[in-house]
Amino acid sequence: SISLARRGGDARHDRLSHGLMKTSIYVFSFGAALAIFFVLFILSGVWGSFFGVLGRITFWSFFFEAITFVGEIVLIYTLYANWERLGRYRLGRIGMLILLNIVQFLQFFWIDVVASYMITPNGGEINFLDQVLNPTNLPLTLHRVVGNIAWAGAAAAFVAGFRYLRATRRVERSERRLSDGTPALSVGAMHAAEAGAEPREAGETRYWDWAGQWGAIWAVGLTVIQPWLGYSYTKEIQLHTYSAWYTMMFGDLSNVFLLQITLLGVIFTLGALYFWRRMKEAGAPRHRLQGVVVLGLIIVTAFAALPAWFAPTYADAVAGGNMKPFWDGGLLNPFGYFIPYKVGALFAMMALGIWSVTSYMKAYSRGLLRPGLVGRRTQYALLAMGVSVSLMMMVMGVIREHARQPYLISGELTINQQTITNNNVSPVGGTAR
Repeated sequence: SISLARRGGDARHDRLSHGLMKTSIYVFSFGAALAIFFVLFILSGVWGSFFGVLGRITFWSFFFEAITFVGEIVLIYTLYANWERLGRYRLGRIGMLILLNIVQFLQFFWIDVVASYMITPNGGEINFLDQVLNPTNLPLTLHRVVGNIAWAGAAAAFVAGFRYLRATRRVERSERRLSDGTPALSVGAMHAAEAGAEPREAGETRYWDWAGQWGAIWAVGLTVIQPWLGYSYTKEIQLHTYSAWYTMMFGDLSNVFLLQITLLGVIFTLGALYFWRRMKEAGAPRHRLQGVVVLGLIIVTAFAALPAWFAPTYADAVAGGNMKPFWDGGLLNPFGYFIPYKVGALFAMMALGIWSVTSYMKAYSRGLLRPGLVGRRTQYALLAMGVSVSLMMMVMGVIREHARQPYLISGELTINQQTITNNNVSPVGGTAR
């Protein structure tokens, strides 16, 4: 964004970059404090035996993560405190931002090594290189990279939508004061208006409308490839820790997966709804097709949310004793099976999402969409999108962490009494082989 501002002279990009930087420092400060509290008081206090074993087995991953964490602190606070000063050296500021992103990537890459080992430990393998090359590490890292960027876009869209609503509310108050005969502008604002300058409120609405659309584009555009990345990750879990995969697909988490796929469809639907409203209000071509895409996504999402059996889990359906389709009075719903129906629904969501975002971007690139012309109701789609993406990320975390039960480390360390069940792993991280 800063690079665009430097090359194109558009101050909006610089303002957006600065806003994202300030938001990053707030989110990072809270997240870092929460993580440190969790490690010191929860893992070390409540789950001390587990954390001791895990720390010994994955020592080098934690070590490199700590180094990158310190580097992240230095870079992010340096940028935050010296943003305006670095504005005179834009290339240097861009370089520091690129370095910050590299360090942030490495920081959660090493955490992903630990998370991958916990769900697919491959018989308690303690070799460091084998842990880095864990079969679930790469798909998990890619899944998280894309998910984090999509969440950042959705969060930016949420903030922009909220600020747009506040700015337009101020404009409405000013108009009401004028209708009552009360001066709505300060002396300086009246001089600016007489000189033909743009009122601050109007500029604010246009800016936040412009920022909100880019948040929506990043949120929807990145979420489009999440089903493929999620499938790759789940497939590796199936191949290397079948019990965890079975828990996700057929066990206690099967209905949670229904919630996840429903939220995925809701995100695409809200994005298409937002794009449709903006294209319609601007009179852009193909806005009617965008409306048809919204309707199609609603239908596909409802179809994808169908359960495969009318029972909490597959085991409960089997215990019910009636494994016939529901039209024969049974508990099964063949239209809820993953293959081919849910796979087909995911492909339909991805295809419709791709068409929706590319159609909108084509209209924007042709100058057909001007910021500040949309109504207030359009912004509620951005607010709902921010909430939906945040919920989906939390649901994905619940699925990943809960799939290991009854283990903390799959097949190696139980939750109950934190008992080591595999002789290949010792409390000091050694091996019996």
